[in-house]
Amino acid sequence: GRLGGDEVATALSYTLWGTMPDQALFDAADAGALDSPAGVEVEVRRLLADPRAHAAIGAFAVQWLGVEPILTADKSVALFPGVDAALRRSMLEETRRFVTHVVLEDGRPGELFAADYSFLDPALAALYGVPAGEGEFAASPLPATRAGLLGHASVLGTYAHSDQSSPIRRGLFVRRSLLCQEFGPPPPNAGGVPEVDPKATTRERFRQHSDDDFCRSCHQYIDELGFGFERFDALGRYREQENGMPVEAGGDMNDLEGLGLGTHAPYTDLRALGAQLAAAESPRACLARQFFRYSRGHREGAADVCAVEALTATLTGTDDLREMIVAALTSPGFLHRK
Repeated sequence: GRLGGDEVATALSYTLWGTMPDQALFDAADAGALDSPAGVEVEVRRLLADPRAHAAIGAFAVQWLGVEPILTADKSVALFPGVDAALRRSMLEETRRFVTHVVLEDGRPGELFAADYSFLDPALAALYGVPAGEGEFAASPLPATRAGLLGHASVLGTYAHSDQSSPIRRGLFVRRSLLCQEFGPPPPNAGGVPEVDPKATTRERFRQHSDDDFCRSCHQYIDELGFGFERFDALGRYREQENGMPVEAGGDMNDLEGLGLGTHAPYTDLRALGAQLAAAESPRACLARQFFRYSRGHREGAADVCAVEALTATLTGTDDLREMIVAALTSPGFLHRK
C-alpha cells in the first residue's frame, strides 16, 4: 500500500535527519503535498539542504564503509604508543565529514575515491604529514600518497591487524564495500596469516596465496589489489620501508567491472587506483546499491532488482549523488510498503 502523508513525512525525516519531522514537514503532509512524487521531491530537497542532514549522511558513510571498529580496534602499544581514544575519534570524524561534504556539497561520486583533500584536525594532519588547517577539521590538501577514502586512516586502520598491514582485508574492503563484489567464506583448510619472516615484506609473505592453485581462485582478485595499500602500516601511517626493505606501492585492479572478465588494470599508487575507481561504472552501481540498503533498512532481494537498477541509472546518468538520493526517496518502492 501507499504510505499516507504522515507516514511519508516520518520515513523521509528519519532517513535524512535521523529524527522526527519538523513542523513544515507535518504541514506538507496535512496539506496533501506528500501524496504525489513531485510534492515529496520538494521536501526531500529541502531536507537535504538543511544542516540536520549532515549527521544522517555521516551515519550512512560509517555503515557503508564499515569503519566504526577503528574506535576499538586492537593496535600494538609497542608500535603505536600515541594512539588514544581522541585520535581514533578524529579518524572516524574525518570520514564522516569528507563523505558528507562530497554527497551534499560536491555531488560527484568520483570525488569519493580521487579527492586530493580531506578534513583534518591537528592530530590527523600530523599523522598524515601535512600542515594543519585553521580550525578543527578544516579542509586540508592530502599528500600525493593518499586519495579520497582510500587514504583515510579510519579505512586503513580498520582493515589491518594490530601490528601489521593486511592486503587481504584491504583488498576485500574494495571488492565488497566499493564494488559490491561478494566472495563466499574461505574453506576450512584455507589457513591464516602467513608467519612473519623478519626478513620478508608483507607482499612476499602473501605471495603464497597467488602461487597456490587452491587459493588463487579467490585471492587473484584480492591480493594484487590489496598490495597497492602496502605503503601504509596498520595505523594508516605512510611508510617507504618494511623490515628495512623498500615497499612496492603498485597493485592490480583486475576485473574492476565484474569478476571473471579477465581484465587487468595495474596501478602504481593509491592516486592511480582512486582515478580508476572514479572513472569506472561499477563503483557508481555499488554506491546506488549501498544507499538503497541504507534507505530501506535491508539488503536488496529479488523483488528489488528493478529499483536498484533504476537508482543506478539515475546516478550514472546525472553523476550527482544528490540526485540519486532524491530518486531513491521519491521512488515507488520507498513510498509503497508491504
